[in-house]
Amino acid sequence: MLITALQFNHIKRNVQQKITGVAVGVIGGYHGANLGDMALGESVTTALKERNIKTGLQTIYNLSKWPAAPYAIVGGGAVGYEESLLKVAQRYKGKFERVALLGVDYNEKTYSGEGLELLKGAAFLSCRSKAQADKIAGLTGRKDIIHHPDIAFSLHREYCAAIRRSAQHHQKKKLLVNVLPLYGELENAVMVPMKQYEAERPELYANFQQMQTAYKNYIRGIVSNAIAEGYEVETIPFTPQDGVYGEFILAGLAVKHNSYNADPLQMIKLMATAGRVLSTRYHTTIFAIKLGIPIYPIAYAVKNELLLQDLGIAREAFLSTVDLANGREDLLPPVTADEKEVTAFEAKSKAAVDASIDALHIN
Repeated sequence: MLITALQFNHIKRNVQQKITGVAVGVIGGYHGANLGDMALGESVTTALKERNIKTGLQTIYNLSKWPAAPYAIVGGGAVGYEESLLKVAQRYKGKFERVALLGVDYNEKTYSGEGLELLKGAAFLSCRSKAQADKIAGLTGRKDIIHHPDIAFSLHREYCAAIRRSAQHHQKKKLLVNVLPLYGELENAVMVPMKQYEAERPELYANFQQMQTAYKNYIRGIVSNAIAEGYEVETIPFTPQDGVYGEFILAGLAVKHNSYNADPLQMIKLMATAGRVLSTRYHTTIFAIKLGIPIYPIAYAVKNELLLQDLGIAREAFLSTVDLANGREDLLPPVTADEKEVTAFEAKSKAAVDASIDALHIN
């Protein structure tokens, strides 16, 4: 059976670690099929390599197949489900002081057993929102939990700062568009809801078709206006599914569709060529903000809403999926984040990554 390039790279990474060994396994959703996840992992491995610490990305979903490193950093993102944490807890049982949980979202209502013991005993524990930090503090009784911006803000800071401070985006007549199949999947050219989200986002599940229609109308409206104003338009998929959905939702419009690439730096460099970005995914929004590009943000998840508002962008300045589910599709002007706020976010993010490494006291 043939394997894809993503699968090949995944296997290659595993084999290399088994041959050379690693001191710190950076654990997360690093299967290669989500660029945002790869950015999270690279944020941590970059900081470790700066200290000459041998490291490698390991995938939390099949952790038992990866070599056991002496130390581990669970490197950010929405991987804080009990089943995933249990895999880490079982590997490092009796050695939780060798584990750091960095910028993770915890989406279960409660935790128990070895997963809860890991949360209580980890050398370092941080979240990417105050609400998350308060929740886990209440569940564990810990007083040392911190919160900070997403760790992807720490990635390629010098390059991004140079781009955003150049203020040349207004001269660039290119719109980059990131879209995703909102809480559903394409089946025979029809969007159908994914059952797993019925309990998580019931308000969206109930109005699924209205949300899809409003989303499509909004995206096509922004793109059509940009084309009329002389902009080149390209899609920027952050997953392979984004690419398929981009071709579906923008069919018939003069749009170039880029292929999925799992390298965060290559995406950042591509985005640096844009004058505007329409962003749906969380990390598309982060990359555009880091580059200082005016954005049309669509807050598909609560984390997107919190990010934008934490950066001082007014709630009425962007659409959420709840807005779309309510039939709202009026076109809004692009927004930008204050440069000083972005710089502060980058610094706080990098400080959190460094603190997680320091907490492990690596020999």
